[in-house]
Amino acid sequence: MSRSRGLKVLLVAALALVMASALVGCGSSTKSASETTSTVGASASVLDKVVKDGTIKIAVFADVPPMGFMDDKQQLQGIDIDVANELAKALGNVKVEFVPTTNANRIPYLLSNKVDCVIASFTMNSERRKVVEYSDAYFRGGAILVVNPDKPASAAIKSIKDCVGKTIAVSKGSFNDELATKLIPGAKEIIRFDNVSDVYTALQSGKADAVVEDVVLAGYVTKNQYPNLRVAGDPLSTDFWGIGVRRGDQLWRNWLDGFVFDLLTSGKMQEICAKYGVTYSPVNYAY
Repeated sequence: MSRSRGLKVLLVAALALVMASALVGCGSSTKSASETTSTVGASASVLDKVVKDGTIKIAVFADVPPMGFMDDKQQLQGIDIDVANELAKALGNVKVEFVPTTNANRIPYLLSNKVDCVIASFTMNSERRKVVEYSDAYFRGGAILVVNPDKPASAAIKSIKDCVGKTIAVSKGSFNDELATKLIPGAKEIIRFDNVSDVYTALQSGKADAVVEDVVLAGYVTKNQYPNLRVAGDPLSTDFWGIGVRRGDQLWRNWLDGFVFDLLTSGKMQEICAKYGVTYSPVNYAY
């Protein structure tokens, strides 16, 4: 055999070896992809579970009018309650199991699988998105101060600057809690209550000089429950509320985004707000 012919044989053999290795690698990759698909598919979406079971568990407020509250017949009513019922209809008239929550319990209820989603004035922000996810926004709110004109220290508050040295009441775990901590570092004290009703009891009694509250709730409370109280100053923020869900369930989030789109574009959200005397503010206002 000549030297050149021997080299050719060696090159052909080497090429055959490389091709064989590539084929083995491809086979291994195909198996891996199959196994990965199987692993992903093993965790069913909340959407599939709810449709199959015919029941959805939703965390809502039961003491926060007009978003979620008990009426005279001890039945849940409110804007968020109506949104939740519309969601159940869109899922195929599944049964809704309402789970009353506080501001502070919304995230723990999601993470512990106690509920399938949260519809409870759930303000979206980057800090919360580290542990939960949201649907697209279905409502636009904001924060404002509420004061008691019958109490001199409270009546003197005309803006956020006047809160220095004053006692502020908020609902624990709410966005208003975060906002008060950030905007009023010079407050004498920030009192955090589990229940929203206790926040207003504190303001009414003089235990607190001001409340940091959502503009919708503040407007409802000062009109219907405590007409002696007043809002003060300019809005402190513009906030957007979404439906809270656990992280990683893209199918469920996609479905909820579609639900929110239909809710807003059909005019149903405006209709729900009007039912409770609330003027609907388009969520794209700040864009």
